[in-house]
Amino acid sequence: MAFSAQFLDELRSRIGLADVVGKRVKLTRKGHEHLGLCPFHKEKTPSFTLNEEKGFYHCFGCGAHGGAIDFAMQTDGLTFPEAVERLAAEAGMEVPADTPEERQRSKERQGLYEVVEAAAVFFEKSLRMPEGKKGIDYFRARGLDDETISRFRLGFAPDARDRIKTELARQGISEGLMVAAGLLKRPDDGRSPFGYFRNRVIFPICDKRGRPIAFGGRILGPGEPKYLNSPETPLFKKGRILYGLNLAAASARKEGTLVVAEGYMDVIALARAGIGNAVAPLGTA
Repeated sequence: MAFSAQFLDELRSRIGLADVVGKRVKLTRKGHEHLGLCPFHKEKTPSFTLNEEKGFYHCFGCGAHGGAIDFAMQTDGLTFPEAVERLAAEAGMEVPADTPEERQRSKERQGLYEVVEAAAVFFEKSLRMPEGKKGIDYFRARGLDDETISRFRLGFAPDARDRIKTELARQGISEGLMVAAGLLKRPDDGRSPFGYFRNRVIFPICDKRGRPIAFGGRILGPGEPKYLNSPETPLFKKGRILYGLNLAAASARKEGTLVVAEGYMDVIALARAGIGNAVAPLGTA
């Protein structure tokens, strides 16, 4: 979505930079500036300055620099449009209307978010059903407790080829939308689409805002591939996503680093060990 320079200038004039930053950083006024501990790296002596008149912040320790929109993007993992929309709402400003094409794309993406969320809930519930016991056993064997399972929203995909299709259809979700979200696979022989994930423990893959956008699954028992990721969709571009980043972002900002692990279980194991800034690339699965 594109915003006019006039709209952005008005937004910047209405929002107080110190108010925006002050929600995350304890600021002390010093002359024309504010001083505080940088939220983007670990430090004991304040090197983060904010100049309300000039409309920017700057850290002399790590070089972080920007205005209110940049700050919202960096601290909350928002895209530029998301940051603008949130700050505009806080300032009581109405965001200019999208073009019809942009509104349609936004509507389609929102529909996919809702479908993937419904699937995440289905997988979570399936893990707690009798058929999901082998999934629970798998996680227990790797030392995961209920709190960890819930925090990472781990789940189980039943082996029945139509189970997820049946369950989501009951919620009014169309078969076409399930295919578009990567939950169903269309066979080459023209038969009805079937569940993409079957007999697998499920690891939801989330965007920076914590919204499920795809899944990773590990098969239980014989079969290939051992690990399987969702196909790419309008929400999910595998090369642009790191597993666990939504949970690791806050810790990474404090530590100033990200720990790159090999896979889902490595990220979870590190989190249980107190290393909360770990992520994993999604490989070739």
